[in-house]
Amino acid sequence: MVIEDMQQSLELLENIKYFFYNIEEIEKKLNIDLRNKEYERDDLLHEIELSKLNAIEIMAVYKKLEKVLQERRIIKDKIDLVSTIKPYTSKFITKGICAETDTTIKNIETLKRNQENRQYTPRVLQDLKCAKKKKGE
Repeated sequence: MVIEDMQQSLELLENIKYFFYNIEEIEKKLNIDLRNKEYERDDLLHEIELSKLNAIEIMAVYKKLEKVLQERRIIKDKIDLVSTIKPYTSKFITKGICAETDTTIKNIETLKRNQENRQYTPRVLQDLKCAKKKKGE
């Protein structure tokens, strides 16, 4: 990333903002997904326990159970990552990084607009083409 590149800086700040603002929601969603996978696992285990299944049906249930357990493991790994990151985000949130990030994004957007619409008010030479028109002229 090049700090001097205004667009890259804005994108970085937007990513930081998303990161800090959404960590709680991401954690909640992952926990809901985990709970649903555990319910699926329980359903399949009860199917094995309570149903009279032949060998083909047992194999089909086993394959479903294997897939559910693999998906559950992926979700648990993501939860571990979020749990590792969360103390870091909590410290910065209490220090007001979210508000500061918003302010910085707005300031950079204002800077970008100002740079795109530059005008100059001459001090001495008034007949320049680049001269900003005064009100009433």
